[in-house]
Amino acid sequence: MRFRFLAIMLALLQAGCLTQASHQQEAEQLVKQLHQAMQQQAWDQIMPLYDQQFLKAHPEKLWRQTLASLPERYGQLKTIKPTFQQKDPRFRGDFYIFGYLLKFEHGSIRETITVFKPVDSDELSITGHMLKPRG
Repeated sequence: MRFRFLAIMLALLQAGCLTQASHQQEAEQLVKQLHQAMQQQAWDQIMPLYDQQFLKAHPEKLWRQTLASLPERYGQLKTIKPTFQQKDPRFRGDFYIFGYLLKFEHGSIRETITVFKPVDSDELSITGHMLKPRG
């Protein structure tokens, strides 16, 4: 009897996890907006995509300078090649993690972007953005 109860509870828990809505497409769209703005060097359009906690850790003025320095150093952004994507569901919400290879005229950069969708809000925002020159 105890085994049957446990089996039913596990089945219900799994069903609940499977029906949880995925916001993968919205996260991909947010990243696409970021990349389009980077290609157009529209830095003012990029900043609202970031979470306030990210901008506390990376002050807006300095982060804007970091992004603006990319085309100054590497030339025009030519291609954006996806390298991986991953969903990390957590108690507070879902994290969508994307990896890209940004190819510029004069070099390449590995990029990792984390998008967060909290359980208590419909808004997605970028909570992590790492840029690492490819050596």
